[in-house]
Amino acid sequence: MRSRPFIALYIAVFAATMGISMVSPLLPVYAKELGASGVWLGLTFSIFAVFQAIFGPFAGRLSDRYGRKPFIIAGLLIYITAALGYLTAQSFYQVIAFRAFSGLGTSLVFSVARAYVGDMTPRGQEGRWLGVFATADIVGFGTGPLVAGLFRELVGFKSVFVAMASLLAFSAFILLIWLPRHSPAEQELRAHPGRQREKAIGFGQALRDRLVSAVTANQGLISVSAGASMSFLALRLEDGLGATPIFIGLAFATQDLTGGLAQPLLGRLADRYDRRVLVAAGLGWNAVMLALLGYVPNYELAVLLLFLMGLGNGMSQVASGALQVVAGRRAGMGTVLGLGSASNGAGIVIGSVAGGVLVDQFGLGAAFAFGGALMAAGVPIFLALTKGVATREPAHLTVSAIPADAAAGGR
Repeated sequence: MRSRPFIALYIAVFAATMGISMVSPLLPVYAKELGASGVWLGLTFSIFAVFQAIFGPFAGRLSDRYGRKPFIIAGLLIYITAALGYLTAQSFYQVIAFRAFSGLGTSLVFSVARAYVGDMTPRGQEGRWLGVFATADIVGFGTGPLVAGLFRELVGFKSVFVAMASLLAFSAFILLIWLPRHSPAEQELRAHPGRQREKAIGFGQALRDRLVSAVTANQGLISVSAGASMSFLALRLEDGLGATPIFIGLAFATQDLTGGLAQPLLGRLADRYDRRVLVAAGLGWNAVMLALLGYVPNYELAVLLLFLMGLGNGMSQVASGALQVVAGRRAGMGTVLGLGSASNGAGIVIGSVAGGVLVDQFGLGAAFAFGGALMAAGVPIFLALTKGVATREPAHLTVSAIPADAAAGGR
C-alpha cells in the first residue's frame, strides 16, 4: 500500500471527493435561492447520477480493455469544467445542467480508480486495502462540507467553486505524473491476450454471478435510500434546526470522518469475519438512525445520529467493497465497479425524485423515514442473494485461475 500508484490514487481521490463534497450540500441551497423547489431540489443533488448510471458500466468495461489512467484523468478534467461552470449559473436550470455534466466525470473517476486499486490488492487482504483506500473517499467527503462552510461564511459563496476546481486540478496533476499507464493485473492480462478475452464478458453474464448481482443490488438500494434522504440533509439542518453554514459542514463531516477513520480497523475485521454479517449489521443499524434523523428536535441529536451512522456506514461499506473486489476478479474489475457505479447513479436519481415528492406532500421528515425503510429492506435481500456464495478466495490463485461462474462454497 506504500507504493507510488496507491499513494497517487489515494491523494487524487481524496482531493477529488473533497472538492466535490464542498459543493454538494450547497447546491440545493443555491438552487433554492434561484427559485427551485421540491423535485427540482432533489434533482439539483442527484442529476449527476443519471449520467453516472448511463456511462459508469461502459467506462468500467472500457477501462478493463484500454487501461484505467486515461479515464480517471478525463473524468477529473470534466469535473473542473463543471466546477467553473457553476460560477456562471444565472438560474437553477443551469446549476442542474452543470451538475449533470459532472456526472460524466463521476462515471469516469471513482469506479475506475477503485478498479485500479482492486487490481493491486492481494487476495485475502481485500478488506484491509479497501478499508485504507476508502478513507480517501470518506474523509474527503467529510472534510469538504466543513471547508465549504468556512469558505462560504468567510470569503463568499462562489469561492467554494474556485476552491473545488483547484483541488480537482491538483489531483489530476498528481495522477498524471505518478500513476502508471497500466496496473499490474492489466499488464499480466495484456501479456496473455487469451486470458484478456476470457475476462471480457458482458454485463448480463457478469450479473449471473450471484456475488456480482448481490453487491450491485446492495449498492443500488443504499443509493435509493441516500438519494431520498441525504439530498435534503442540508435543508433539514438549516431550515428545520437553524444550523449555520459552518455547523452544517460540521454535521456532514461528523458522519464521514467517523466512518472514514474507522475504515482501516473495520477492513481488518472484514478479512477475518463473515463479510455478509458485517454488511447486514451495518445496514440494519443505519436504517434505524436514518429514520430517526428526520424527526430529532435539535441539532445536537442530529449530529449524534450522524456519528452513529458513520460507524454503521464504515462497517457495511468496507465489507461490501471487499466483496466487490472478489467479484471483480471473476467478471472483470472495471465491469463490476462500473455496474456498481450505474446502480449507485440510478438509485440516487430514483431516491431523490421520490424524496422530493414525499417532501412536497408530507415534509422533510418523510424523506428520512422512507430512506430508513428502504435500507432496512435491503438487509434480507442482500442475505438471500449471498447465501452459500463464496466471498473469499485462496491467496495462491492467479488472475486467470477463477472461473467467471464461481459462486458456491466458502463464506
